[in-house]
Amino acid sequence: MTNTPVPRILVAGAGPAGFAAALAAARLGVRVVLVEPHPVLGGMGTAALVNNFCNAYNDWTRFIIGGIFAEVRAALIRRGALYETRCMEPYEPVAYDRLLGDLLDGAGVERLHGRRITAAAADGAGLRVTLDDGMVLAVDGAVDASGDATVCRLAGVPARLGRDGDGAVMPLTMCYRIAGIDLDAAKAGWPNSVDGRNGEQRPVYIDPNTGERNFFHSGHSPFIDPMIVADRSAGLLAIPRDHIAVIQGVPGCPGEATVNYGRVFLKDPTDPAQLAAATAEAEAQVHDGIAFFRRRLPGFADIRLVGMARQIGIRQSWQIEGLHRLTADECLALTQFPDAIAQCCYMIDIHEPGSDKTTCKVLPKGTHFDIPWRSLVPARGPERLVAAGRCISSDAGAMASFRVQPSAMAIGEAAGVGVALAALRGIGVRDLPAAAVQDRLRATGGILE
Repeated sequence: MTNTPVPRILVAGAGPAGFAAALAAARLGVRVVLVEPHPVLGGMGTAALVNNFCNAYNDWTRFIIGGIFAEVRAALIRRGALYETRCMEPYEPVAYDRLLGDLLDGAGVERLHGRRITAAAADGAGLRVTLDDGMVLAVDGAVDASGDATVCRLAGVPARLGRDGDGAVMPLTMCYRIAGIDLDAAKAGWPNSVDGRNGEQRPVYIDPNTGERNFFHSGHSPFIDPMIVADRSAGLLAIPRDHIAVIQGVPGCPGEATVNYGRVFLKDPTDPAQLAAATAEAEAQVHDGIAFFRRRLPGFADIRLVGMARQIGIRQSWQIEGLHRLTADECLALTQFPDAIAQCCYMIDIHEPGSDKTTCKVLPKGTHFDIPWRSLVPARGPERLVAAGRCISSDAGAMASFRVQPSAMAIGEAAGVGVALAALRGIGVRDLPAAAVQDRLRATGGILE
């Protein structure tokens, strides 16, 4: 009698999608190796300081994403590391990184930090992947959660860059962390800068779990936007953006906030030279923004820079051509798919290339669209390779909705389940019934209806 070897699965990228894929696969009993360029887990949610959960998971009537995301969110609340607003929920990024590490380590996931994938090719039903240090990994399946469809493109899967027509990608932003906000002065001069539960504006919001005041601003403001216009016209502000995207308090750190306010344009975020130039420009915008805040915003006169993100934030890159290409029209039509592996209700949020504008299309309260399993599965390529996160098969408009962390994590969980099940059954992902993925997701707390 011979023992059947336990399949080994590669996950590329340890952002929300890759983390969830690795954890979900490991919990099915396969061996998992996770490759991540950064020393931290969480991807854009930590390395790029986009430290919040947009409300892709709650349609203002009920929770529509469960599973691993719900587990992570609940654990952050227990640790006092997330403000529970059910809207755009900020969390403390170091605590987030540590939580993801605890979960992965508890599941036995092998982590290879500081490594990049430089080559990938089909190897029987599995893949053979080469890292930048020369290490070669022979695996029985893989999840590409790189954000750039890196493994898929290296392995010959067709992919597209940017929006249809001209291939333009959404602009990039360098997020950063500040300290020294005078909360009393902010409240007095900017009364709606504190967000209440369920989006209700209140003069002061005390988080029910931490007892802390929750400073928060996002989007267009009749108070702030005219200041931006005036300072840009006077040559005092050079950031090409007509509003501040986000200033959000950090749980456990009263008077601190992370900031998303900047806009840099490029053609391809996977080009190292373009990315380096964009990063330098974005870092200059950080100081430009801080000067504007000190000059204009109540309570911000004495703020100081705590630190910039490890990397510039990237919203859009390469996406695979899959068995189904999810479209913005399908999202706005609230399409329900028989092979749904996740739900999403976040608005279509397009930061317009070459513009200071942002286009938002909000779904009606209490509604959502589905993300189908077929959009994770390449139309052709290695037998056991799927995509997860923003690089799945869709048009630019649909991606502008599901690219946020809750839905990315739900997509990643399904990807990890699908590849693990295919490897355990000895079949390719295109031969795996979507119902098998759905059954496992429902059994582990997933919400698909």
